[in-house]
Amino acid sequence: MSLQRFPGFIDVHVHLRDPGATQKEDFATGTRAAAAGGFTYVVDMPNNPTPTVSLERLAEKEKLADAKAVCGLGFHYGADGSEANLASFPEAAKHPRVFGLKIYLNHTTGEMLIEDISVLRTIFETWPAEKPVLVHAEGVQLAAALSLAHFYDKRLHVCHISQAVEVELVKAAKRKKQVVTAGVCPHHLFLTGEARETHGSQAIMKPPLGEDADKKALWSGLQDGTIDIVETDHAPHTLEEKQGDPPPFGVPGLETAVGLLWKAVHDGDLKAADVPRLLHEAPKRIFNIPDQPDTYVELDPDEPYEINPAAFQSKAKWSPFAGWTAYGKSRTVVVQGKTLVEDGAFVEGTSAK
Repeated sequence: MSLQRFPGFIDVHVHLRDPGATQKEDFATGTRAAAAGGFTYVVDMPNNPTPTVSLERLAEKEKLADAKAVCGLGFHYGADGSEANLASFPEAAKHPRVFGLKIYLNHTTGEMLIEDISVLRTIFETWPAEKPVLVHAEGVQLAAALSLAHFYDKRLHVCHISQAVEVELVKAAKRKKQVVTAGVCPHHLFLTGEARETHGSQAIMKPPLGEDADKKALWSGLQDGTIDIVETDHAPHTLEEKQGDPPPFGVPGLETAVGLLWKAVHDGDLKAADVPRLLHEAPKRIFNIPDQPDTYVELDPDEPYEINPAAFQSKAKWSPFAGWTAYGKSRTVVVQGKTLVEDGAFVEGTSAK
């Protein structure tokens, strides 16, 4: 075994479900899953059952995180366009653990959809420019978000890009020197809509899995720099919930993403240097994630292993990647001097600082 040391990986797009849906995940199990997967800093999304659209909800999350989280944990603030929400933007944007404002332009989990263009304009206009606006925006909605960000001179991050047309929209915006970045999820890189025939509800997510042409465009966009980072969109549900009718959207990703990217290196779709760039250097730079001293991950990029959801630290012990051969299982994970993973196993008894 030839271990290599990397800076702790960063995932700027996770749904840890705390508070309000902790039967699916909470800050303790979610950050344990992160560490087990090689991530030492994650940023939680605001679409809880009670959305993070006020300073009170943000303070509640921060208190819970301080009590439960075992690795670095920040937050994205949410937008609902109400007067109270808009009034809270200046203070929320100054919060050291808030890294951006999330706007939902398409339907997904939660009740934060914004469709009124006048409300969207006000949100873009009001959010302070020093931190980016993140959007869930598919197809034509992405075109609208790019236009608003350009008009109001705001940095835009396009979450979980999934369609060939979206790759082209981002590429065109970058050619025009617009300050825009984009992320892609492993499930959109490795799966297509055909997976719904073999994996059923486990392949139901938002944005939905695309066609083979979309998958090829995503890989091309990742390789040519149109897409800047890989983000998991870790969206855990209990297996019983996921098998319900209709099934909730989303797939757990914190414990599979790193191994799948090293698989991409073995398959020739990425270079070895791309993995730390996509999972550490670029997300840290784009979102100004704080330094984590004495924090690192050790793994062997050539070590194959089988993805086994039964061994996940997440409460969501299922995955459409179950049984796949991945590479580079995290052997040691240290966060600010504290060993969380040792010899490939999570250190039991580890708790929040």
